[in-house]
Amino acid sequence: MSTSEINKVNSKGNREGWWEHYHTNGKLWYKGNSVNGKEEGPWEFHYNNGQLWYKGNYLNGKEDGLWKYCDENGILVKELFYVNI
Repeated sequence: MSTSEINKVNSKGNREGWWEHYHTNGKLWYKGNSVNGKEEGPWEFHYNNGQLWYKGNYLNGKEDGLWKYCDENGILVKELFYVNI
């Protein structure tokens, strides 16, 4: 995906499409898709050392389904299941 295809906003100023953001050290902070300013589908968040912090699925901007949380070494420490009602 080219950089011209990420981090876009729609005519209302809401996030739209694929989004990526990076820590000041250049490591990925988060990535995922937005629809009309709300997170939609799989998202990942990372510590500034590059390790996965947490990941899961959004439905209409709310956590939905299984989310996995890791410590700064990438070790799984918690799993939560969200029901988007």
